[in-house]
Amino acid sequence: MGVNATTEVQQLLASVRALRGEAVAREHAFSQAMDALPVAWRRSAANLAHYLALRATDHSQLQGELVRNGLSSLSRREAHVMPTLDAVERALSAMCGVAAEPARASMTIDDGAQLLARHATELLETPMPHMTRIVVTIPPWAAGDVAFMGSLVDAGMDVARINASHGDARQWLASIESLRTAAAARGRRVPVCVDLAGPKVRTGVCADGPIPLVAGDVLTLHADDNTSVLATKLATARVAVRPREVVEHVKPGDRVMFDDGNIRARCTAVDRARGEVTVEVEAVRAGAWPLKDRKGVNVPDTDMPIAALTDEDLVTLDFIAEHVDIVAMSFVRSARDIADLQRALAARTQRTIGVVAKVETPQACRALPDILLELMKCPPCGVMLARGDLGVEIGFEHLPEAQDEILALCEAAHVPVIWATQVLESMTEHGFPTRGEVTDAADAARADAIMLGIGPFMVDTVRFVEDLLARTQVRRARSRALLGKWTPLGEA
Repeated sequence: MGVNATTEVQQLLASVRALRGEAVAREHAFSQAMDALPVAWRRSAANLAHYLALRATDHSQLQGELVRNGLSSLSRREAHVMPTLDAVERALSAMCGVAAEPARASMTIDDGAQLLARHATELLETPMPHMTRIVVTIPPWAAGDVAFMGSLVDAGMDVARINASHGDARQWLASIESLRTAAAARGRRVPVCVDLAGPKVRTGVCADGPIPLVAGDVLTLHADDNTSVLATKLATARVAVRPREVVEHVKPGDRVMFDDGNIRARCTAVDRARGEVTVEVEAVRAGAWPLKDRKGVNVPDTDMPIAALTDEDLVTLDFIAEHVDIVAMSFVRSARDIADLQRALAARTQRTIGVVAKVETPQACRALPDILLELMKCPPCGVMLARGDLGVEIGFEHLPEAQDEILALCEAAHVPVIWATQVLESMTEHGFPTRGEVTDAADAARADAIMLGIGPFMVDTVRFVEDLLARTQVRRARSRALLGKWTPLGEA
């Protein structure tokens, strides 16, 4: 080996050893949090610490140099960071003719993938027959329909989902009973997941009908009552928004988006004494768009002190505690939200109920490592990549990057992920998928489960996904190739 080559390899060895030291230091910093976890999950928490250390700075140049020397680039190693660093250190030590340092990993490279698979099975139960499960949203009209439930099971449904924003306990119970009857007749058990409604921000009822909006229109947001009214010659349109915390905490310059981002506005003034906020519409879909009753509102720049667990959710938990296998928490913003849910469940039942954190806000993206550590305290657990509200809140142009980062962090923690929102929506509703939707569904095979929505062609869509997964499962690796510095969304 030439002098320059030897010097380069020695520098690589020093860099990798430094990385291992940083990873060990981050693990030590996690020691208190790890002590609060079940013993079976402590290796996963340590691996998360190692991954965060690896992503603390940009290692793209190091990766290229490792590849040029025939070594691992460290990419696609989220599930087993320290074993990979140990292996690279041993190879570089041999190339330099020096003794390798003692191994520091508490698991093997194979252990990482096995832990993730085990945790996915604990939460979502055994998949049939591929590794990525199919989660199907049960429509309200299917309550009590054993034949329809059977057709979904036959098509490949692995997990049934009920959205608690729709229907009531009687309807949910009828759906669960008919599902379990159909599954038992086929020698199957299909777990049931219920999504809590959460503190969804919505507009009120439009007293005069839909409010037509174009760019430049000015709206006054209020929480006096639940009524929105059209503008008159003397005033702007008044739009009711609930909960009240929106008008109490939004600030000038904050974005305010209505109806899944179809109407995009920005706060221009606040009047705390009157309890009013003025916003100016900046853009609307198709040049003009009507604001209708009870449309969703997203305020991604505003930190609101709203509990993720509402009074309505607590009532729903009474039902979940008795009948359901998994609960998904909407609009999680912090680890505290998960802790609140776990306490509420413990007060209601001794049954083991899986908890899934729906990541759909910038706050959840920034707090994801802490949320994962909180989830690990009471397994089984998982994360739902809720791309609808998340895309609106962070901007659709940032969604592909956010998907990759969420998948990578969860893989590092060995926490399973459900890929959700508008998967094959055109096929579900009209019987034919678009090219983009098929590509999206194939990409979703990187996750541990894919969630499908409601429509007339649900059974056909489940069959389509079943076949797609069987052919794409070999390309299930999640992670990005380059380890740029990880910056939580919303931070510079």
